Amino acid sequence: MKKNYFLQMIQDVRQRETVTLHANILKIDDASAEQVIDFLNQEYTQETLEYSGDAPPFDREAAIWAAKTIYVVAQLILYREHKEAVLASLLPDFKQDITPAAILSADLCLRFLPEMIKQLKAFDTEDAIIPLLDDIMVVWHYSGVDHSPDISLLNFNTIQRDRCLLQMYTERIIQYKNIQLAKHTLFYPLIAAQLGGLSDELWSDFKKITVSDEHS
Repeated sequence: MKKNYFLQMIQDVRQRETVTLHANILKIDDASAEQVIDFLNQEYTQETLEYSGDAPPFDREAAIWAAKTIYVVAQLILYREHKEAVLASLLPDFKQDITPAAILSADLCLRFLPEMIKQLKAFDTEDAIIPLLDDIMVVWHYSGVDHSPDISLLNFNTIQRDRCLLQMYTERIIQYKNIQLAKHTLFYPLIAAQLGGLSDELWSDFKKITVSDEHS
């Protein structure tokens, strides 16, 4: 049976937070992609058992797009044989609607992109791929809470319309102690309610935060 290196890489990232690549293979066949979708569907089902509220359904298109994105990025980190002009074509935008289901399904893989960006910057802060990945984090900012994107560029309309996603976003802000996002008028009261009387223990600096009217 043909080895599915794409599946192995996604499994390694998800289960061990490591990247294992065996060759400079950017092309992914349909059979390999289907196996990855099945794996991510199982991962999503397992993760959502711990979610607050009813999670949106698994979005297979968003999940496989995100998986291909981090697979290609990992390949480009190790095997840079492509000219700058073709980098964007290797990392196409998501073509479907960005729904709460898409955001949470894509996050199965996109949550690892900020660390990949840090690795790229450690090698070369002028790497041409970094602005492309920063743009992805602006659009898919639930996966980039630890990436500290420019808050003024972020759109929270989709986040607001799903209670489960909004709660998960709030918890992630607390997890990464993102001060700038905590200042946002959407999140500040939710974080305050979440922390309750345990703010000193869970996030001692939260009491020092002043809500930012510019993000209302």
